[in-house]
Amino acid sequence: MKNKCWLLLLPVMLFSACRQPKELVYQNVEHFSMKQASKDKTLLAMDIRLYNPNNYSMKLKSADVDVFLNGNHAGKMNATNQCLLPARDTFSLPVTLEVELKNVLPNVLQLLMNSDVDIKLNGKIKAGRNGVYVTIPVNYEGKQDILSGIR
Repeated sequence: MKNKCWLLLLPVMLFSACRQPKELVYQNVEHFSMKQASKDKTLLAMDIRLYNPNNYSMKLKSADVDVFLNGNHAGKMNATNQCLLPARDTFSLPVTLEVELKNVLPNVLQLLMNSDVDIKLNGKIKAGRNGVYVTIPVNYEGKQDILSGIR
């Protein structure tokens, strides 16, 4: 009978031990490069430096983040490479950004004259450990010198 009680309490203890991970902290963007260009869309590759404030490492499953430059939607950032997010450490996340040229072209002159742009990231990252994945929101607004990350 005692063994059956423990079996009933085990799932309750496991679920109470799990809590929502803290949001990843954006540091900066570096290593811009162009992978593919067409008349409608351009595919950029870059590394995003993030800090994981959690006490445990996690494995990234996917990322789906909208990128806004100076208030205009620039495109969607995706990461599907499964990489390790180390505990309480800064790491580089390689991502691709599909840029919609119709949204960026009106701001090209402004971007060339002033490399400091307002960046807004809004979306979600799916990460976890031991086969249990949760959705972590990504919300960041700040200024970034976009020319500093060009290789």
